[in-house]
Amino acid sequence: MKLPPHIALTVSTKITAPFTTLLQGGIFIDVPCNTQIGEFLTSLPGFNQEYVQSRVETIFIDGLPADSLSQPLTSSGTVLAISAAMPGLAGAIFRKNSVHAALRTAPITKEAESAEKTIQVRLKLFNMIALEKGAQLLHEGCVMKASTVQYFFSYRKHLLKQIAEIRVNGDLISFEDLHLLLNRKDTILLTISSN
Repeated sequence: MKLPPHIALTVSTKITAPFTTLLQGGIFIDVPCNTQIGEFLTSLPGFNQEYVQSRVETIFIDGLPADSLSQPLTSSGTVLAISAAMPGLAGAIFRKNSVHAALRTAPITKEAESAEKTIQVRLKLFNMIALEKGAQLLHEGCVMKASTVQYFFSYRKHLLKQIAEIRVNGDLISFEDLHLLLNRKDTILLTISSN
């Protein structure tokens, strides 16, 4: 399988936080089928069991809330969204193990695929989790939709001024070349580091 192009952005010192909202669009991670959510999350750079247990308050699988970190990931294309506590009634309803869980739409259970198969999960990170862990994830490298990056910069043109250098597979390129590349590709491997 052909690897996606590796786009490496070098940005001004200590401004990686604004880029963490990229993670709301989702990053693609391959994982063995039937891996539990908690096990999956603790395998991510910067995450550990204590952080996941205490900080991950809201979990959605394919748009529906989940209560248990032991729930398995069973099929390719699953979208797993996580966040810290959300405010208001919605936060109370969708928080894991909420006393208001009866107000939710009932989840649809999926049949497990082969236990030996590797599946691809699209992980979306929101609010404080993205802010606290996003910089490290982006530094390590994230596979994501090229359109996510294109959309991100179309609404945050001011952040382009914070980019000191752009490289694709090691070669220095311009902003114009980056725009063309993002239009041509489906997925990319993005890393963001500060100088």
